[in-house]
Amino acid sequence: MKMRIGYVGAADVCDALAPLLPADVTFEPLNVTEALAQAAAAELDFLVVAAVRGTWRTLAESLAPLQTYGLANPFPVFVLVPREEPQAMLRAFEMRCADCAWLPVEPMEVRARLHALVQRRRVAMARAVAAEKVWRVATVDAVTGLFNRFQLERALPKAIETAQATGTALSVLMADIDGMKQYNDLRGHPAGDGALRAVAEAIQAVARPVDQVARYGGDEMAVILPGLSMHEAGMMAARMVEAVAALALGLDGPKTRRAPLTLSVGVAALLGPDCEARSLLARADEALYAAKRQGRNRAVAA
Repeated sequence: MKMRIGYVGAADVCDALAPLLPADVTFEPLNVTEALAQAAAAELDFLVVAAVRGTWRTLAESLAPLQTYGLANPFPVFVLVPREEPQAMLRAFEMRCADCAWLPVEPMEVRARLHALVQRRRVAMARAVAAEKVWRVATVDAVTGLFNRFQLERALPKAIETAQATGTALSVLMADIDGMKQYNDLRGHPAGDGALRAVAEAIQAVARPVDQVARYGGDEMAVILPGLSMHEAGMMAARMVEAVAALALGLDGPKTRRAPLTLSVGVAALLGPDCEARSLLARADEALYAAKRQGRNRAVAA
């Protein structure tokens, strides 16, 4: 796992440190502005700072935002401070630096400390990757790449709570693919999975980044639309219907294999302070079945 380590401080100290690091890391000198920006953007795995004599107070003040960044995206900071100014080491630990050593550089000590930090960081990064995989298995639908029902049922109550607390609108869509059973019967389930993914991508392309799209089950998908009124959500649902129709799924090939797929959508909006996730989804589901009864390939508001 390649690591990117930034360095802030005197050039001669940088030259002394470079040979002490593991050979498979990238070690880059940065100024304070660059270090802060890259730390905030999570582009650094950790940072080495050399506070030479007479400069550590100014450097500590300029790097103070690292504490804030570290709360959201923890990364180690290794500090080298002048032996003549022991208060500099105290300040470094007050800033929650991962480790410290004295200047001038003692090669054996600093090599051991840096290698230990690199190893700990690699272990932490590997655990984060493993946790991400577990999270995806728990919350993401394997076929469509959308959130799954479990994640939807966690996210919707939170979205309702936020909308009620802030007095903002919230709407929900329940969508179902029309003709999916016939499509699967004629073309097989692998082809059906491909069509399901295509519909999911079309819905996501219409949705905003703030919206949450989930596979609710079978051919049904649900969309949480924070900040949208019933009317606005209805317009978005109509665009989703048009986007799926434009795919012309199931219209290719001989007539005996044609099984056109379209989308029906039910729309419901948050009503009053007592509205709950279950009732909101139920109203969207009722509107979805109304869309089915009215001929499919359309959006209907609750």
